[in-house]
Amino acid sequence: MYFLDLSSYIYLGLGNDRNLLAVGWLDAEHQFVKGSVPHRLLTVVLALCFEPVNQTRGFHQSPFLNPSPVGYPVEYKRQKMLLGSAEIRVPGKAGKTYGAPNLIYHYMKDRGYLPPQEFLDALDSMGNV
Repeated sequence: MYFLDLSSYIYLGLGNDRNLLAVGWLDAEHQFVKGSVPHRLLTVVLALCFEPVNQTRGFHQSPFLNPSPVGYPVEYKRQKMLLGSAEIRVPGKAGKTYGAPNLIYHYMKDRGYLPPQEFLDALDSMGNV
């Protein structure tokens, strides 16, 4: 499922909120910005993965792994889970909220995905989750 970064979030029929923006909805057909993300921000994203929203019954597999496992395994504070079946929300400035698939952690960590600066700033303002 691909959405342009910072476009209106329209997944799962929740496209009525103009302040909810899509981030990290990548696929193999579209290029994305690459760069380094500070480890502390990766940790914030990982922590948010353990507070999922819009949990679905199935898994979206990573378009960047071949073969792609069903669920991307992660561990945080001795808890384990599989990513690919939920989303995270990141509160931003001026009433904005960012909606991202929880696979964004994998995209940032393993594929070098660099989300928009305003998303990174929002993560940074969350501090330690």
